[in-house]
Amino acid sequence: MSLAGIVLCGGKSRRMGVDKAGLIFNGQTWLEVAANTLTAAGAAHILYSGRPDLPGGLGDPVADSGPAGGVLAALMQVGVDVEQVLCVPVDMPELSPDTLRLLAAHKGVGAYFEGEPLPFALRLSPAVLTAARQCVTTAARAPSLRALLRQVGCVEIPVPPGLNLRNLNTPQDVAALKPRA
Repeated sequence: MSLAGIVLCGGKSRRMGVDKAGLIFNGQTWLEVAANTLTAAGAAHILYSGRPDLPGGLGDPVADSGPAGGVLAALMQVGVDVEQVLCVPVDMPELSPDTLRLLAAHKGVGAYFEGEPLPFALRLSPAVLTAARQCVTTAARAPSLRALLRQVGCVEIPVPPGLNLRNLNTPQDVAALKPRA
């Protein structure tokens, strides 16, 4: 199965005060951590949503469309040449490849964990691409990522016991981050 990875890294980092993509965890930038996690989970290539300045980087197709717009940009880029995408935010450096493989193994259109729209896995088809485009381009204001995932047919699955799905958004969150052994 062809698998692509999407890193959402175009946010303004208001609460953090600095670009999260450049923060360091275990000797790598958070951007590198996200890309390496996706690669270890099986992604053959990586797209960087919200970062047209990077190789593999994409701008949003609709101005101020938030993460949903970033996801749409990546889906439009890969089209149906890729069977499945895994999407992670840059601010979850503790994610493991096993967590992403668990999502990718879901048999339906796509899956994300209860209460957390990120990370997610999504199988691509013309219908999924059409639904995503419609959700983002026809909304009066930027749709939530959860709304986009529901529109395309993703389902919530239970969070496995002990799984850490922590977004790091403040300097205090970073100070509490523990290096991997």
